Amino acid sequence: MASELIGCTYNVLGNPGLRACSRDEINNFVQVVCVVNLQQIADLLRHSWAFSLALDFATHQSTSFLNLHFRVFIPNYHSIVNLHGCALPMFDRHTGDIMSTMVSKFLIVFYSDWTIRLLGLTSNGAHNMTGRVAGVVTRLDAAMHNDSSLIRIWCGAHQLDLVMEDIMSNVIKERFFLVMTGFITHLTRQQNLITKMQTTCPRVINR
Repeated sequence: MASELIGCTYNVLGNPGLRACSRDEINNFVQVVCVVNLQQIADLLRHSWAFSLALDFATHQSTSFLNLHFRVFIPNYHSIVNLHGCALPMFDRHTGDIMSTMVSKFLIVFYSDWTIRLLGLTSNGAHNMTGRVAGVVTRLDAAMHNDSSLIRIWCGAHQLDLVMEDIMSNVIKERFFLVMTGFITHLTRQQNLITKMQTTCPRVINR
């Protein structure tokens, strides 16, 4: 994406310096773009009276990532927008203690007043997320400096996934195996009957 953007810029400006870029130069452009975007998100959070945070997991090339999404109201757009902040790589166990420490460190560097402005937190219903003692949401709630507790939101997509998993495992799965077992048993009996008839009356079967 960065190389295509540089190519488009060269076609418009005709700057000879942009005609050929090395991998290191592309990496430098990407780093600058990431820094600028993160700074813009931080400025939006700084000028808002409150914001919420959504946590979810993703896996890329066998590496787990903890994604942080910011949801904040932008007056210019008169709407709440969803901004992807960062994907933190998870090289350790997915415990509430480790994940809450990672999120806290990122938020402190990214926006030091997060303990005052954070209003709500969305996550799945896993124990390491919502546990009463060591859950990520519980630990972040305890770190808040305001008197009110965080508004906890259980991700609707995760709830739907659990419902569909329950349906598939308890209803469709049992019915599927029941039908398939009966069908296979029926075919086996038919094959055994045909084999028996071919053995006892080969001429009748052949006709």
